[in-house]
Amino acid sequence: MAKKQILVPSLLISFFLYILFPWLSFNDIHLLMFNFEFHRFEFLFMAFEASTHQLIYIVITLFIGLLVGLNLTISRFFCGYFCPTSLASIISMKLKNPFVLFFTIMSFAFILAFSTISYFTSAVDLFFNFTKFDTASIFVGILTTGFTSIFLVFRGWYCSILCPYFFVSAILPQEKKQTFEFFDKESCIDCEKCVKICPIDDLDIKAGFDIRCVQCGLCEVACESVMTKFNKSSLIKKKYKNRNIFKSFSEKGYIWGCLIFIIMIVSIIYILDSSNLDNCYFINKNLY
Repeated sequence: MAKKQILVPSLLISFFLYILFPWLSFNDIHLLMFNFEFHRFEFLFMAFEASTHQLIYIVITLFIGLLVGLNLTISRFFCGYFCPTSLASIISMKLKNPFVLFFTIMSFAFILAFSTISYFTSAVDLFFNFTKFDTASIFVGILTTGFTSIFLVFRGWYCSILCPYFFVSAILPQEKKQTFEFFDKESCIDCEKCVKICPIDDLDIKAGFDIRCVQCGLCEVACESVMTKFNKSSLIKKKYKNRNIFKSFSEKGYIWGCLIFIIMIVSIIYILDSSNLDNCYFINKNLY
């Protein structure tokens, strides 16, 4: 199957699941929510009472665990196959009209921001109370502005400097990490699609290795979409041909990644220990 047939659906499916999860609930218990309002952590339609401090520790633990664990398993495949910035890059390449592009990206950013805040407060309540301009609504507005700015203006700067995922990836050992390389310059038709779709401004993989490259693989997809018209494969390929998505960091990187995930889960269970509660809340009496 062509890379383009895999990458775009992966981005769309992951984005759809991200915006869907906050809406899924059973008996007012969500699939996943850090419920600061009712002082509980909700997961798999089960609720665990947690103080504000515990919820903050859980959020930090999940963030660090996923950040390191995903880097050790799928590495920078995350950037190309799951990161919303890559989806924004594809949208930017497809839309030529600047006004249509701006409003499309802003709508995309709003949905992403709304969904993110919905992991901390009820998506239904946020939807119906959005025009009341409460704290949650204000945060949605701030995130929408931030995401829109990143996708349209600071995308390259964010991806290569500020992104925490890129930062962790950059400090991990590089020697056996999966990378992308350009070859066969004679077959290149200079369409520049690999440059246009790249989230890093003015980065040209044809010029050789660039330390700013996030190895998302979008250039490989763009090149393949063009070269297939000439019955040729992409001129940009992975360095290690025998590596799948779970061996992108190293041949056994997924083992270390799984270990990190286990540590993360154990840490969250420890944080949720009722002995760590500051006090119990009457609103959660049904949990006992």
